[in-house]
Amino acid sequence: MKEIVNCPLCGSNKFGPWSSENGYQCVRCGGCRLLYVNPRPCQDLIDKGVQLGVHLEENLNLNVVGRRAAWKVSKSRKLLQENFLDFQTRTNPVRWLDVGAGFGEFVEALTEYLPAGSACEGIEPMAPKAEFARSRGLRIRQAFLSEVTEKYDVVSILDIFSHIPNFHSFLQEIKSVLRPEGEVFIKTGNGADLESRSQIPGPLTLPDHLVFAGESHIRRFLQEGGFDVVSLRACRVDGFIHSAKNLVKWLLRKPVCLGVPYTSRLRTIYIRARLREGV
Repeated sequence: MKEIVNCPLCGSNKFGPWSSENGYQCVRCGGCRLLYVNPRPCQDLIDKGVQLGVHLEENLNLNVVGRRAAWKVSKSRKLLQENFLDFQTRTNPVRWLDVGAGFGEFVEALTEYLPAGSACEGIEPMAPKAEFARSRGLRIRQAFLSEVTEKYDVVSILDIFSHIPNFHSFLQEIKSVLRPEGEVFIKTGNGADLESRSQIPGPLTLPDHLVFAGESHIRRFLQEGGFDVVSLRACRVDGFIHSAKNLVKWLLRKPVCLGVPYTSRLRTIYIRARLREGV
């Protein structure tokens, strides 16, 4: 079952077509220019897909479970060094929650990076991922953020934004588990900053992905949610290595878009934002 929705950011009911995939439409908001799936699956189907890792609605058979990638641990270490250099000189323990922790690669890197005595935990709603992470001894439980009652210094959401149908409400859930002046760390793409679908290499993976923002959209979500941006890094993704990998995928008949290296506006965005005092 599908439902028509207003823009998840500005609430506008005006939109125009942008792309389509797997029987779903990705539209551009006529007000703030956010990209989002409309009509989208009803909330029950969204939750079921997130828990199972498989979308079976309306003859769709989309499996998004994936598998653990060891290289992500070293990449996560580098990510922490680039975005949390100040934590290397921090002596007080940190309580950190990784939301959508997947197979646990980022939590694994956190346990090595944070000060002694820190608590690194993760939640993952998808059963196969959470079970695998626990089998490796990682503190990751199968749960939604709304079920968490503990308080944390930092909450991270890496490559999760596009899965969230209502980020305004999600930020309120994050606030409820943060200590005063706690931080949220976000990693996502800037898909809505691109005019053409052809500028995004690879599938959109609709309807597993529901919303695509740009840098200004993320800033607006955070500002309206009571957060102040501490740092923002926008990193290019279309280098020679990325382009070469896409060429190989294209030769293997996988759904990618070829492009000339160092010409795309596509970026990966890393944002640290702090909960505003008194909010």
